[in-house]
Amino acid sequence: MDLRPDASTTLHSMLKLKLESHLLKLEEIGASASKESGLEKALGDMRIAWEGEEFKFGEKSGVAILNSLDDIQMLLDDHIVKAQTMRSSPFIKPFEADIQQWEKKLISMQDIIDEWLKVQATWMYLEPIFSSEDIMAQMPEEGAKFTIVDKNWRQIMETATQDAHALACTDQPNMLSVLREASRLLEDIQRGLNKYLEVKRLFFPRFFFLSNDELLEILSETKDPERVQPHLKKCFEGIARLKFDEQQHILAMISSDKEEVAFDR
Repeated sequence: MDLRPDASTTLHSMLKLKLESHLLKLEEIGASASKESGLEKALGDMRIAWEGEEFKFGEKSGVAILNSLDDIQMLLDDHIVKAQTMRSSPFIKPFEADIQQWEKKLISMQDIIDEWLKVQATWMYLEPIFSSEDIMAQMPEEGAKFTIVDKNWRQIMETATQDAHALACTDQPNMLSVLREASRLLEDIQRGLNKYLEVKRLFFPRFFFLSNDELLEILSETKDPERVQPHLKKCFEGIARLKFDEQQHILAMISSDKEEVAFDR
């Protein structure tokens, strides 16, 4: 029989149908239906929760960068565990395809965010270096790779800022594969950069006293010899700074005690 209780259904009408003889079966069906309904509501609540979640962006060198991901990361971790728990429930069958698709979306979002942050950190470190014409000229192969990464990165960030909703931001075509390729290229660039710095240090061993960042600061501005000034103390124990003339020739070395030794040539 077709039985659809509504607000006007009475206990008397149920007794007339002799439902008490099927009570155990109805309780079993009702319990299953209740659990299925709970799972369906939980899935709907998760989707609703993500509707208002948006990425926050800062800015570096005129390009948007991801900021303040703690809340999104906590929600994502929580919902991935919930989705996996729901998928293992024996009552998920009516919504199995939906929950599998949702879990796949959440895991994809997690993979994208992880790769996104990894690429962002390396891009932020390398961008000031490869914005130098001197470095680009001295490292043409790495410079060409960085140009590719930089173009893809700016395109991803431009698209992301047009719609900051988390679900939309992470739904760009081939986003994960583009980020993974960018990460691979950035690793190649960093290896090339380290090799380049090693060659410079072997050529002038006092550069071993400088960190990579300090050495890059000097090498990225070879047209300005005075960029060595902040790092002289580390390279030469007795020299605090140098005295330059207007043509950027070195006239003398000066100690931290203001002692000055003139160069005769």
